[in-house]
Amino acid sequence: MRVAILSLIAMIVCQAMSAAARAEHARIELVVAGGGEQATANVDQTPPEWGKNPRPVLRVKANEPIQLRFLFTNVYPHKTLENVVIHLFVVRQGKVGQKELPDLKGDVVMETAFDMDFKPGGKAGQRSRIRISEPGAYLVRVESRNTGSDHEHFAAIDLVVTGAP
Repeated sequence: MRVAILSLIAMIVCQAMSAAARAEHARIELVVAGGGEQATANVDQTPPEWGKNPRPVLRVKANEPIQLRFLFTNVYPHKTLENVVIHLFVVRQGKVGQKELPDLKGDVVMETAFDMDFKPGGKAGQRSRIRISEPGAYLVRVESRNTGSDHEHFAAIDLVVTGAP
């Protein structure tokens, strides 16, 4: 019985370590603030495209200033991530918590992207300010692409814009 328990503990530790190793190439923090409130999302990963964690929700009024900021960090201790694309967008979606990613050919409020090499511990981020005049549900998402891994990382927040302030 004691050997079985020790074997089970060893198996759980090995699985946890392999999951941590698989997910360790990036850390992302996304903060969206407006109307005196803020929401923070930390790293999630694909697949699936919508990730594994529920998205935080922030409610603001139409035409209020909304501040966006994110920080992407390469957490590999000895590996440079080369030609990584960091993509940030705000796009209208059908509903809060929508699983399918909205089409970026649709109602895009803002979209930026850059590529760079991230040395171990390397960081890059962005701060932006937007206003959205049309009430509705929006997705704010920052994501990595081309990290050379079997998965990518992102952080996302659902933004609900209500009638005029």
